[in-house]
Amino acid sequence: MKFTLCLVGLLLSINSFSQEIENIPAPDFVNTIYAVINDKLVALEKKEASTKVKKKAGTFVPYVGLLVAGTKQSLFINEAKSPVRFNTNSIKFIYEPAIMVDPEQSVKIIPFESETRKDQRIVQTGTSSAFRTKNNEIPKVPFTYRKYKEKYIIIEIDNVPSGEYGIVFTSNDYSNLNTNLKYQLFGIN
Repeated sequence: MKFTLCLVGLLLSINSFSQEIENIPAPDFVNTIYAVINDKLVALEKKEASTKVKKKAGTFVPYVGLLVAGTKQSLFINEAKSPVRFNTNSIKFIYEPAIMVDPEQSVKIIPFESETRKDQRIVQTGTSSAFRTKNNEIPKVPFTYRKYKEKYIIIEIDNVPSGEYGIVFTSNDYSNLNTNLKYQLFGIN
């Protein structure tokens, strides 16, 4: 009798857990990321980033007769803050990938610096000088993920500080962070 009661209790708890997960609605479009808030989908801001190359001041080296200067490359998005804001630092996202690929290889969540004076969000991607070129290690927000209903991916971020963030689909080697400029954006208060 006790065994039967335990088994029924276990089945009820599994059933209630699966029903909780089943309440997440399906996304409307492929490769469009939605935040899941109270079992409702919230569309993220979608914007295209632009690249900016800023020249650094040059220095003349008199003995060599050489002017040494450089550049600083960055991505920027107009408007310093996203209109899509969350009051929590733990967010769940869902999307339907066009091709089922490991999200660690294909999705990057990138923090942007908000420059209110210039009304833009920016992330530095590299620097160069006359003697060398350096690609910056672009900071990324760690996340966990899991498959949902065999065709969706749920991504979860926890303990993320307040600020501006962008989600982008990339290749394995990050080479298209500068060329794939379509970001899905949000802010955390």
